[in-house]
Amino acid sequence: MWSELGAPADRRGWTIERIVRAVGGTVALASLVLAAYVDLRWLWLGAFVGVNLIQSAYTGWCLMSNRSRSRGGAHNAPH
Repeated sequence: MWSELGAPADRRGWTIERIVRAVGGTVALASLVLAAYVDLRWLWLGAFVGVNLIQSAYTGWCLMSNRSRSRGGAHNAPH
């Protein structure tokens, strides 16, 4: 397992779906922290992420996954 950490993301099992979830979760949590310490309007960022995740679940289309694929990111299926 430890030897896999130096491998490219697609060889570690990081599919597009996992990357999108990780980024979405990170942005949502950052939104909460910013809302608590800076300004409540940062909650709109978390709402935006949530709406996009729901939209993606229903339509199967996600801008971030399309951009990742076009830039040579991880593949849909793990190796």
